[in-house]
Amino acid sequence: MKPTWILIADGSRARLFEQSQPQEPWREMRAWVHPASRLRTESLAYDQLGRASKGQPGATSFVPRTSPKQREHRRFAQELAQHLDLGVRSGQCDALVLIASHSLLGELRQALPTQAGKRVRWSAPVDLTSYAGRELESRVEALRPAPALLHEQEPQEQGAGAAPRFS
Repeated sequence: MKPTWILIADGSRARLFEQSQPQEPWREMRAWVHPASRLRTESLAYDQLGRASKGQPGATSFVPRTSPKQREHRRFAQELAQHLDLGVRSGQCDALVLIASHSLLGELRQALPTQAGKRVRWSAPVDLTSYAGRELESRVEALRPAPALLHEQEPQEQGAGAAPRFS
């Protein structure tokens, strides 16, 4: 049985753990820090308020503004998604669990290629990056859906970018 990878992330940092068997302790595999996500908006590159362009005479379209912080979140999510996809495609893991801040989880789900997206067993929109060790593991276990719910909430049924909510 191949291990499950568990990603714990927020908009500026992430840690990836591996769990070979249920009830076994996790092994930290990698950590990321994305300092650009923590910079003040003024410190990031200048962003236009949006651009109006004319494709045909008389037709105008408007490209909405993407804030520098949103762009950095998206870049970080893409970096994490690429790493997870590589792990799935190379056979290093069989399943993925995504625990991330609400905004990053949405970006991450959108950035995951289809094959990796199918390996997401469950996810939760919560920031647990400040926890470590047994405290982190117990908080994740408290979020884990019941086994019967795991089959009902297959990633294909959740829709793009959707994350199940746990109360």
